[in-house]
Amino acid sequence: MDKKAKIGVAVAVAIAACVGGTLAYVYPYHAKPKKPSPEQMIKHARIVVCITEDLCGGSNYIIPLAARLHKMGVPMTFFVPAWEAYEFPNRLKTVHYKYGADLGNHANDGGASFAFLGKPGKIAGLPLEEQWKIIHKTDELLEKKVGVKPDAFRAPGLAVDKNTYKALLKEGIWVDSSIIYTYPGTRGSPRWIFHHKIVEVPIACYTKWIYEHGQPVRPKFLCSFADDLFVRPKIKEGKPWEALENLEKGFMQYYRHGKPGRPTVFVVLFHEPYTANPKYWWIIFDFVKFAKKHKGVVFATIDDVARAFVHGQKFTAF
Repeated sequence: MDKKAKIGVAVAVAIAACVGGTLAYVYPYHAKPKKPSPEQMIKHARIVVCITEDLCGGSNYIIPLAARLHKMGVPMTFFVPAWEAYEFPNRLKTVHYKYGADLGNHANDGGASFAFLGKPGKIAGLPLEEQWKIIHKTDELLEKKVGVKPDAFRAPGLAVDKNTYKALLKEGIWVDSSIIYTYPGTRGSPRWIFHHKIVEVPIACYTKWIYEHGQPVRPKFLCSFADDLFVRPKIKEGKPWEALENLEKGFMQYYRHGKPGRPTVFVVLFHEPYTANPKYWWIIFDFVKFAKKHKGVVFATIDDVARAFVHGQKFTAF
């Protein structure tokens, strides 16, 4: 092949490459479909499940736990106390930026936080300014060390009062997930509280009837405050499988009341060191697998639910 022919072939190849590249750009046949946003997924759900954990034991295992759930398509919500934001920012960065976990404010709960801020774990009952200082310190540490400004809050010991809500608004926090509703018509749905200024995404609670002589006489409420009612007692009794059964029963009650496009919200609360202990992770994973078998199930964070609610998404309360 002479020199002119070689040049002609080279030019033809270059043109073909350019045309092919242009066509590939104009007609992206191999482009991956865009993943729907959490709000779009919630719009078509029958039930939304939020897997949450209140940190209070050093966060030793949150990275592998968040990684495993992320692989299963489940984003976690971690509520973080002040001292853990101070002591373990890299762990929190990993679960947030790499594994899609949301981080909320957990004030001064558990472990070294008592000494760290010099106040008791529960902040309810303290004057407004004292509550705000504790909440603000946690926010400040999360923002400076992790790069996250929380929208959501969960109170230490789930104890809140009017000053707590005032302190949250002063700090710019507009989502709370500290309340367990048991009255008919209050469970399963976010709601506006405190003068329509805070969105409450309540912790799940389901009814279990107490029987006498084979007849139901009064309801007992089992809430997904997992350590105290679902997990910890069953582990101590040597019956951890019953913890899983309770979670499944609670899920099914919420699922039955949910409607496609108008879901219920099933918020599960886990704690360290029990359910965050790898020995008992199978309870969490088996629950996720059980939930995924049902049509219309979406896993989301507390913030995902709150944003969908504010943007007009309807939920079902029962």
